[in-house]
Amino acid sequence: MNSSTPDTTGPSRLYSVRLARWLLRLLCNRRTGWTLVCIISLLTLYYQWENRRSALELKAAHQRMVERIGTDDWVAFAAPSVPDEQNIFALPVVEQWLHRDGKQIRYIIPENVFLPPGFLKPEIIENALDKTSRIDFSAWAAARDLKGEKPAIAMNRELGDGNGLLPRLTAGLSRPFSAWKPAQRDEFAAAGPNPYSATLPNVGNVNDTMRDLGLHLRVAAAAGDVEKTRSTALILLRLFPEASTSYHWMIGSLVSIAAHELAFYALQDALSHPVWDEGGLRMLHLQLGKINDLEVMERGWSMEILTGFATGIHIRESCRTGWAATEELRFGNEDDSWSTRATRFAYLYGPTGWHDANTAFFAETYLDMLGPKGESAWMDGRARGEALKKRRDEEYRHLDWNMRRKIGALSLPNVGNLFNAAADALFHRRCLIIACALEKHRMKHGVFPPSLDEVMDDLKPFPVNDPARPRQMPGYRLEPGGYLLWSAGPDAKDDGGAKDKDLLWRMKREP
Repeated sequence: MNSSTPDTTGPSRLYSVRLARWLLRLLCNRRTGWTLVCIISLLTLYYQWENRRSALELKAAHQRMVERIGTDDWVAFAAPSVPDEQNIFALPVVEQWLHRDGKQIRYIIPENVFLPPGFLKPEIIENALDKTSRIDFSAWAAARDLKGEKPAIAMNRELGDGNGLLPRLTAGLSRPFSAWKPAQRDEFAAAGPNPYSATLPNVGNVNDTMRDLGLHLRVAAAAGDVEKTRSTALILLRLFPEASTSYHWMIGSLVSIAAHELAFYALQDALSHPVWDEGGLRMLHLQLGKINDLEVMERGWSMEILTGFATGIHIRESCRTGWAATEELRFGNEDDSWSTRATRFAYLYGPTGWHDANTAFFAETYLDMLGPKGESAWMDGRARGEALKKRRDEEYRHLDWNMRRKIGALSLPNVGNLFNAAADALFHRRCLIIACALEKHRMKHGVFPPSLDEVMDDLKPFPVNDPARPRQMPGYRLEPGGYLLWSAGPDAKDDGGAKDKDLLWRMKREP
């Protein structure tokens, strides 16, 4: 039986045979063969050249990293574990905020947890000229009938003991450490070769909680509540600010600076009230002297360099094992576009040197931002930050095709002037240490001294020099109702406490 449908099988097979013969002749062609040999030889030479020069770059970066930081062991560099019986964060009152969901670990602090239900927060008035802050008791009291009770006493009574939390935290102040859980060193040891797979606790709502604790401190001091003032001041300094220094990553440094500054402003207000005794001031001295904010920032940067370097080596080794390993690479998006897949393909089958070059570039750039050792190195931090931003912008213009810089460039941070912020926090810390000594002098003699020389015996155990002038004390002069301390600032030029030129810290003593 004849079919009306044309038979296309024959021509299709004929075309396939012709194509196969053409390809065979092309491959057997001497010119084509030599072309392929040349291409393969050039690629081999390029791979060898790229691998060699990048290996030298990586070796130089590694040597510089070890010389500057002192180690390449990110596990050993991490803060050591703290036994639960010595750790404030192992208190039941704190552990109730710790929640685990697989590898996700979060400290979930309820909103207004330290405030009674329905409590109306007062306004904190900040004086930019004086660099001081005060509670607006008058506005808070205007909306209620206090029946002759002083606003500070009434507010302190309403705040109470922070829903029972403050006494339970006070009981843990005898513990020598305050550290987030799990310990960073334990997590790094369990992470294997990739430090970025370690679990980092997420601590949310810190700033609002610090402000609420600061409110308790300010009000207790204004109300003359001696015991609550002392214990709340130590809780405020130890709970989140000290704990954040136990995670030597940049996020820990940033939380440390922000939390400490919130504590410092509240403590500056509290020290202006006649509620302190020598025992309370001595405890403040010891706590404030435990931490150097510039050292916290340096350790944060150093850990970023160590873990970034280790992660670069881990990615290089992982990409040798298969396509799935390239999922660890991040190129600024999470899509599966052709460009992302092409980049992953390039890093999988391209020269190993591309990985080494990116790791070396990352380490060298971060080391440039870290700068030299020494407390005064922060003064060049602004220039280093601007140079880093310029380098980042320059690399981003070539991001699409420069495989030797792509991962490293995407890893460059947009950090601003973090070292200046750390130096500013350190200056405020040292002003508070000096303020404790000055308050002890006032308690004995009825007035503040005309010179810091008269309180140097109380200050000997603590480094209290001007961060901008390692061999000099901050500037000091008496003012009506108090005194002024100042730092020369980033330019290291002492302008006599001039506004907008020096860093200022003012104490206005309440009667």
